Amino acid sequence: MTPFVETVSTACRFVPWWPRCNPGSCGHPSLCARPCIYVAKNGSCHVDGCSFCHLQHERPVHKLNQRQRHVLQQLDRRSKMDLLVSTVCEGFWREGLADRAGNLIRLLEEEASKHPQGQGMPKQKRHLHDLRKALSRMILADAFKAFEDILPDRVLESFQALRLSMPPQIPQIPDDESLSMPPQIPDGETTPTKPAVTKCELTLKEALSLFPAPEIPVSWIL
Repeated sequence: MTPFVETVSTACRFVPWWPRCNPGSCGHPSLCARPCIYVAKNGSCHVDGCSFCHLQHERPVHKLNQRQRHVLQQLDRRSKMDLLVSTVCEGFWREGLADRAGNLIRLLEEEASKHPQGQGMPKQKRHLHDLRKALSRMILADAFKAFEDILPDRVLESFQALRLSMPPQIPQIPDDESLSMPPQIPDGETTPTKPAVTKCELTLKEALSLFPAPEIPVSWIL
């Protein structure tokens, strides 16, 4: 699918890509789904209403490893909710989406307050710190997905509504920059010509003939 840029804003680095957008690309690059394998391999997707992202991702896809998933599973529900709230709040502030995500953050905080404060994992603080770092490297959609098994429907619906309300963002190519035009040569200057003979064009015999071995006088010993 070829992206369609409807409007171009010179004051912003990004321009909106709307309305021809598959569901998985909404919220790109922070809230969209994972990249579509058909687009990655073939350059296009034949699935109508594809739930995976069709746009280019500059950040690599990060996943939790086996130990990080184990640490997350061992946490009590309140610790999981607190970890999710801190992760998504940091991500929304980093992406400049804190104002638009206010309702979702409020629902997450309300859900966290319903559960009693647990003890967490005081004996494995290093592993918990490693889990936090791994979550912070993930895009917001993937980090949110890691906790979806403990989230109620109203929170999941709020996240989907936020994601679908945000058109994907694609990089804007400035008008004064061209990737295909060759460099301009000022008037009066000639284009440098290619040497008649380069080193790679010579055979071994021809190269050796350019550097003959010096003659060594031979003296006979009588």
